[in-house]
Amino acid sequence: MRVGAMGYFHNNIRPSVAKLLPGTKSWPSLPSVVLAVGLGMGLFHSFRQLPPLWISLSITVMVLPLVWKWRPALLMVLAAGAFSWGIWQAEQRLAVHWPIARTFTVEGRIVSIPQLGGREYRFQLAPEGWLEHAPGGKRPAVLQVHGSLPELPVVGQRWHLQLRSEALSSLPSSPFADVARQRFWAGIGGVARIENARLLAPSFWSLEDHIAETRQAALQASNMALDRESAGFVQALSVGVGNQLSPEIWGIYRDTGTAHLLVISGSHVAIVAGLIGWLMQWLWRRVPWLVMRWPAQTAGVLASIPAAWFYASFAGMQIPGERAAWMITAAALSWLLGRSHRAWQGLALAGLLIVLFNPGAMVDVGFWLSLGAVAALIAVGYGKGGWRTLLRSQWAVFIALLPLLAALFGQISLVSPLANILVIPLVELLAVPLALLGTLSALLDLELLSRVLFRVVALQMDGITALLRVLLQIPYAQLHTGTDRIWAVLAAAFGLSIFFLPPGWPGRSLAFLGLLPLLVPAEGSSDFELRDLSAQSGMVLFWQEKQHSGVWTANLWKAGARREAGQALAAVLQKKGLDRVSDWVRTDSSTPWPVPAARQQWGPVGARHYPHSPGPLGVCRGGPGNAPAGSAFVDLDKTIQPCMLLWGKGPDLLILGDMDANTLQRLAAIHSRTLQQIQLVLAPDSLAEDERKLLASLLPHALMHYAGKNPSGVWSWQNGHFLPAAAPSPAYWQARD
Repeated sequence: MRVGAMGYFHNNIRPSVAKLLPGTKSWPSLPSVVLAVGLGMGLFHSFRQLPPLWISLSITVMVLPLVWKWRPALLMVLAAGAFSWGIWQAEQRLAVHWPIARTFTVEGRIVSIPQLGGREYRFQLAPEGWLEHAPGGKRPAVLQVHGSLPELPVVGQRWHLQLRSEALSSLPSSPFADVARQRFWAGIGGVARIENARLLAPSFWSLEDHIAETRQAALQASNMALDRESAGFVQALSVGVGNQLSPEIWGIYRDTGTAHLLVISGSHVAIVAGLIGWLMQWLWRRVPWLVMRWPAQTAGVLASIPAAWFYASFAGMQIPGERAAWMITAAALSWLLGRSHRAWQGLALAGLLIVLFNPGAMVDVGFWLSLGAVAALIAVGYGKGGWRTLLRSQWAVFIALLPLLAALFGQISLVSPLANILVIPLVELLAVPLALLGTLSALLDLELLSRVLFRVVALQMDGITALLRVLLQIPYAQLHTGTDRIWAVLAAAFGLSIFFLPPGWPGRSLAFLGLLPLLVPAEGSSDFELRDLSAQSGMVLFWQEKQHSGVWTANLWKAGARREAGQALAAVLQKKGLDRVSDWVRTDSSTPWPVPAARQQWGPVGARHYPHSPGPLGVCRGGPGNAPAGSAFVDLDKTIQPCMLLWGKGPDLLILGDMDANTLQRLAAIHSRTLQQIQLVLAPDSLAEDERKLLASLLPHALMHYAGKNPSGVWSWQNGHFLPAAAPSPAYWQARD
């Protein structure tokens, strides 16, 4: 018979709480509640313009009385309530007022991992006190700050900063993701440059200050013991700080599907929570009086909850760690309420709590990848068997995330299951515990032991990285699928879902046929498509017609222009499912970074060899078959001349490189009849005003577009005309300065 607090909990509290949870006949189940909230929040996120709040609130109020007689109406109330909650949260963020070119003083805490770029740090700051010349109205919850600091910044530190406000539109964008939307839901409502800074002393009564001080000591200990990259591995595994790892290292782990091992994710938090839970059980069993009052296993499960949150806080409370803490909390509560066998409900509860606390999680890729991976592990019964279950679980995660990765990133890693099977035991069972033990030794001033442990972790991670490099050399290690092929993704999702049917189900072994739609090479549009990509003052054009694709580059001399051009081009190739283009016309020796792969490169007449050219350049001179498919180069009969490309039967399109007025006049004298048919002209923004006027007089009926200054555009050839793509209307989350 149970006595004391334990007996009261089991006999009174748990049955009462359980009545409110799924399993009753009168109220909807928890999965249906989560589904209703998810549908309401998903519908809200489908709007680019913010709907009026009163409409959804009115629907909620009208449906609410029906719940008393018809309990399923609660699902409609929850969906409308979630929709209203999303609108209200967005309105709170839109109410922020941020003046530009104002100097003010603020005290706040660093809430993101500082990134060093050149001589400046970039990080997010949560203001705790606005001092001099504070902006009026509603102030932002988070600031994006950049500038020089007198000391190494660490997540959780409090700083006294004098800042100069800047426009939100000055923040960099990305062609791979809608970072403006991510910043909006992260609460970033202001941008500022640091003019003066002072680190504030930790407060004795602030737990966050002590955590930040401990984190700084751990980072300094690893930096003193190892070189920058080796210390980066230790810091990534122990405190979730991976800013010292090079982009090449991150690329290796990303391309093999093992990047989750270098962030504080569910596995890392689970290791710490499990160790603390086991230690609590061991200590609890040493005291018989405690065992009589409360089972040791229950005490261990309870201890795992604060342990998970403490470690997530120690790692900077980054999104993956926070998600893991929520999921561990939900699983622990399910066990305490006697529902440990209902793992699906624990996962649903964790997802519900995350979305309610941050509606922007619904549009976060990481949220769906984490949710999908955990769901796949639950489906195959992870943790209930030996090594066979480990193999099956990795296949399950790979199969479950395959369609999602193809839809979001346009490529999948076929070596991911093998890489995870080989690497996960080495990292989670050896590297992570050793890194944590080394960090603890450093904090306890056991310097020799910490240095030895850090060195062992560094050697192990160097070996793992070398192994992953070898795996990437396997033919077809990566498959480029493209992000526009929705039919292939849906077909693959339907086919691969057969894998999760119960064992013995007929046709279960045919699940891998779901890969076939993704293996079919992506076909380009039957219509000619032309894109002017963003490259600051440079010029980058991409075109595609069926299986033929090409790139035109010019004036990529500045480092910023090279990086922006490389990212924009990589994003287009990813979307189209291409790993290289058919032709690359290089009007000068400048290149995007990273350098695109091309089957054939073309250069101006007189150019001998350009950097990053695998072989001799083709010459931009007219001649049968001496040009990209469907086009022809313009020949001015000169020893040295710039590249000029014509496309279409008219011809209908003219692409120009850098040239002077004399070259334009010679073009008009030799090809005057040809120019009369041109509909669209693309030229670099570097052309002088006189040259532009001359070009406009030579082609009075053509549409002129100067790349590098005007907003990037997209044109498609339809019914004998070039039609520009309509620009989407500005969304509510985009900055308007």
